[in-house]
Amino acid sequence: MSTAIPLRCRCGAVQGTVREVSPSTCCNVVCYCRDCLTFARYLGEDGIVDAHGGTPIVQFAPAQVEITAGFDRLRSLRLSPKGLLRWYTDCCRTPMGNMVSAKVPFVGIPRVCLPGTTDAVFGPSVGVNARSRVGGVPEGAHAGAPVGLLLRISRLMFGWWIRGKGRPSPFFDPQTGAPRVAPHVLPLEERRRLEAG
Repeated sequence: MSTAIPLRCRCGAVQGTVREVSPSTCCNVVCYCRDCLTFARYLGEDGIVDAHGGTPIVQFAPAQVEITAGFDRLRSLRLSPKGLLRWYTDCCRTPMGNMVSAKVPFVGIPRVCLPGTTDAVFGPSVGVNARSRVGGVPEGAHAGAPVGLLLRISRLMFGWWIRGKGRPSPFFDPQTGAPRVAPHVLPLEERRRLEAG
């Protein structure tokens, strides 16, 4: 059975909804990659990452996500000129979503902006990219992404593409496909400083 869950930044200025949520309509991961940790450090990692530097993220179709209030508080960032688009709020620096482009039917929503939810809503989480973790290896985490998870994400994305679930996206203009907020590209020196911790 699917359900709708609230989406909100930590201070509540940005709010929205994720619809049709069930373990069969999303993918629940904890990402330990260097880029996710660098983004969390850019925002101030408190409450964003776990003890090993992992960011809990749930992957949805863009059409499942709607922002209903505070859109003017959204900002976007790329860690490099062609990097992933990472959305956050300027009010309380909450990460709100990660996307490749308007053409790819996929958005990763950090769990920090899905308050009060548990793995029961999304299905069990899988730790990925643990070779970049902080400290010891988290229990059950994978050095990269296991083949089974990659196949599941591919099936979900193909289904989203076939059913037109890549649009509308709260983060891209429906006519032009351009980001609704022009991304700031992190200067290389700042990125290196954040990567070093």
